[in-house]
Amino acid sequence: MSKKKRNRNPLLQKKYAEGYKQGVIDGSKNTIDYFSKKLEQLEKQKGIGPKTMQIIVNALGADYFKKGLYKSDS
Repeated sequence: MSKKKRNRNPLLQKKYAEGYKQGVIDGSKNTIDYFSKKLEQLEKQKGIGPKTMQIIVNALGADYFKKGLYKSDS
């Protein structure tokens, strides 16, 4: 015997999709904020100069860095 599929409540599905989308946005923002703080600390370390930071920016992407400070090649 196969189970009959139930019709899902469209309002619940809509709210689930909205919550999922917001979770992705919030999660991305929190991740970028966390890495931004860590990379600012890295930039202040002795031995990490502009060339090394530019290599890191190119590898990670400019989203993690202050606007206008570095340009990403990617």
